[in-house]
Amino acid sequence: MIMKYRQLIDRMLRYGIIGVSGVGVNLGVLTILHHLWPLQATLTYVIAVEASIISNYVLNAWFTFKARVHFAGLMRYNVVSAGGLIVQTAIYKLLLLQHLNYIVADLIAIPFGTIIGFILSNVWVFRGREGSSSHDQVNNPVTGAPASPPGRPGGRR
Repeated sequence: MIMKYRQLIDRMLRYGIIGVSGVGVNLGVLTILHHLWPLQATLTYVIAVEASIISNYVLNAWFTFKARVHFAGLMRYNVVSAGGLIVQTAIYKLLLLQHLNYIVADLIAIPFGTIIGFILSNVWVFRGREGSSSHDQVNNPVTGAPASPPGRPGGRR
């Protein structure tokens, strides 16, 4: 039981680390696009969020959930992120209407999308896909042979 919570906490921390990198991607893209199209606040925001979603999916698959990166997973991650995007964008727009700086508004909106994203990623996008990454192969300490994938005892298929 304790190991399960430790694994969940570890996963949350890794997700948070990736989230911070996604904030960097989001702010970088948003800043560039805001200067290019200053009157298109919603469009530039949505593009910046999508750039961070793609970055976060790839990094979370590899680092947080140890899963393969594939198009279907990216599509599931986008569906999950859409809920967060809707909430984030609504909060962002409300804060812009209050004449808050666009970067401050973004930083306030991001955590709401992050919470939704972690919960749904954990239960739907990456559920049961951990350990399927080729970069995370572990050899059996007794035989030296590659360890069996989860759910396949003894390496039999």
